[in-house]
Amino acid sequence: MNQNHVRLIKQVILLWYASRAWACELIARSFSLADAQEVMGLNRGKILQVPGTCWYLRRHGAGVDVYKTPDVGGIDFDFDKPHPDEWRLKIFFLKQLNDGLLSYPEYQGLAEDEDALDEAVKEALGGEA
Repeated sequence: MNQNHVRLIKQVILLWYASRAWACELIARSFSLADAQEVMGLNRGKILQVPGTCWYLRRHGAGVDVYKTPDVGGIDFDFDKPHPDEWRLKIFFLKQLNDGLLSYPEYQGLAEDEDALDEAVKEALGGEA
């Protein structure tokens, strides 16, 4: 196990929590809702553009995907899951990397080796529980 990879993913986990909080605030304020989860009840179609921004919101199941384009920026999360799971953390990592919010030279080893990414995510999340 590459401990540097685990350290890098732990930094991504911190960014995940900050991004989730940001997304909830963005949703609640942009759509004048008391709570971000209320967006699930809006009858305006499955995909919404956040007013006055370049952000989009796709509702699904118990959550939302907030993004600039489907593979760039934002975060995909379920309202009933306050912590990242392996699958969504990997998606988040790639979206942040594609958006230029993570240093490519630092994260290149993880971006180019899916097995290393899987191992680092599993280890980092196991250490969080």
